[in-house]
Amino acid sequence: MKFIFAFSIFLFFSCAFAQEHPQFIPFKSEGKLGLLKISETELVPPDAFVDGPGNYDVVGDFQSYIIAKNEGEDEVIDARSGKAQFVGHLDRTCGLLKINKDSYYHFEVNGSSILLNSASSPIQLTHSYKKIEPNQDAWDNESVDGKQYLWALKEDETYAVLDANNSFVPINSLPKFESFDLIYRINENAPLTLIGFVLGSKTAIQRTFGQKYGIPESSHTVEVYNTSFKKIGSTVYKREAIAKLFNQKIELRGSMMPPPSMANQILIPHNKAIVLNNEFSLIPATDDPGQLVLVNTQQGNAPVLGNDHFDYRYISISQNLKALLQIRHAETGTFFYFDFNGLYFPKGLPLIPENYRKWK
Repeated sequence: MKFIFAFSIFLFFSCAFAQEHPQFIPFKSEGKLGLLKISETELVPPDAFVDGPGNYDVVGDFQSYIIAKNEGEDEVIDARSGKAQFVGHLDRTCGLLKINKDSYYHFEVNGSSILLNSASSPIQLTHSYKKIEPNQDAWDNESVDGKQYLWALKEDETYAVLDANNSFVPINSLPKFESFDLIYRINENAPLTLIGFVLGSKTAIQRTFGQKYGIPESSHTVEVYNTSFKKIGSTVYKREAIAKLFNQKIELRGSMMPPPSMANQILIPHNKAIVLNNEFSLIPATDDPGQLVLVNTQQGNAPVLGNDHFDYRYISISQNLKALLQIRHAETGTFFYFDFNGLYFPKGLPLIPENYRKWK
């Protein structure tokens, strides 16, 4: 099927984008990662650009990209200039850190811990940490009164608690601890409220790194603190025992269910159309209702990509869970972006060079 994609149209829309918009966008072909330069329709070839596994992360709302390189290194590329910002080792077990309304990534750079922020310069922490606990799959009520903490694992396998509201300085009043959990107050007609923390040994709080839910209770002693890290007392790691210290009904996060994931949803066909906007929709294929076809509704439902099989996923940004599409060709695994609203890239254009469209 012929693509509805004209070089002159691409240039017209590309030139309308000023430098405040991202000028580079990643795509993947045959397992290799490449960058498409928007303003000049110029391709940075996969072989010339990436010498690693081809994995990458998008920082913020397309402010930069973290590109996995060989030898375990990761390079941060500015999405506007296409230039490298720095090279380090991304804490992939941590991934995206949600801190208030912003996002961060943890790197090891020359023996130091660095937090990369989408809106400001990288922040060097006062100590080097092995890993930082992930929090992107956490409930929204894991902070109270604007306070938020990061749980950073040190080389000796004990934790430091970093105060995000105080330049990520560690709280020095705490004893050494190997494991932890969060304590919530059960409210009758309101969501759970964070009221404290449990600190203890790996034997007492039996969790693996990054685990938040499904943690068994135990008869081992733990230390109990409020949200200001003032010690409330010591007791066994059991909900009823900890509730007595607070004199109220509580729930341990380790006993809770994980929240549903709303970001970057995969679009699953249900034999009905999915309207993206007043110009583009995903409709069931005529010969296979279980397969979606991207069409231009203002051009009589003309296919944008042809009738090959594609998988679609919404790409979420900070203000919009359904901002763009990431599209994957089912047979070849090639994937690329499609900005149906023109939020960051030229509107309604498959963001991949023509010679990488293996489905033509």
